[in-house]
Amino acid sequence: MTHAVYKQTPFIKGFAISATFSISLLLIRIMKTDSIFYVFLVWNLFLACIPYGITLLLSLGKTNRIVFWFGFLVWLVFLPNSPYILTDLQHIRLSTLQSVWFDVLLILSFAINGMIVGFASLQMMQKLLYHRLSKQIVTIITYITLLLCGFGIYLGRVLRWNSWDVLQNPIGILSDIGKRLLFPIEHINTWAFTIGFGGFLIITYQLFRRPQEK
Repeated sequence: MTHAVYKQTPFIKGFAISATFSISLLLIRIMKTDSIFYVFLVWNLFLACIPYGITLLLSLGKTNRIVFWFGFLVWLVFLPNSPYILTDLQHIRLSTLQSVWFDVLLILSFAINGMIVGFASLQMMQKLLYHRLSKQIVTIITYITLLLCGFGIYLGRVLRWNSWDVLQNPIGILSDIGKRLLFPIEHINTWAFTIGFGGFLIITYQLFRRPQEK
C-alpha cells in the first residue's frame, strides 16, 4: 500500500460509518412502510464511490501516461454520479405527511455521502495531476470538471442518460450533447442547469477543501 493510499484509511473508515448510517435509515424505512422504493439510493451511492475507487487505483503506484489519462477519462465519466444523488430529492413529492421529514433525512444522508466521496476523489485526482501539470492548469481543470459535473447531472436527471451509455449508446449521447453545443440558445435551460449546479459544486468544494488544507 502506497503512502497516498494509506493516508486515505481514516477517511475510508469514517465514510464506511456514514454510509452504514444511511443504509440503516433505509432499512428502518423499509420496515416501517413495507416499501423498497428508496433501495435505488444504495445503487446510486455505489456509483458515486466508483470515481474514488479509480483514484485509489491510480494512487497505488506509478502509471505510464496512457494508463493515467485513460483512467482520468473514465473517472471523469463517472464523477457526476457523486453529486447526482442530490437530485433524488425530487422524490420527496411522493412522500406522505407522516414520512416526509424522515425521507428528507434519508435522501440527504445518501446525497451528502455521495458529494463527500466525490470531493475526496477530486482532491486525490488533483494531487495526481500536480505531478504532471502546473498548479494553475490543475486549478482550471478542477473548475471545468465541476462544471462538467453539472452538465453530467443534467444528462442523467433530465435526459436520463447514465455513465454506462457512453459504451452502450455513444452516438445517442454525442447527438444530444452536439445539439446543445451547436444551438445553445435553443437549449438555454441546459446551460442554466449546468452553471447552477456547477457553480454550487465549485463553492461547496472550496468549503470542503479549506479545513483540510490547514
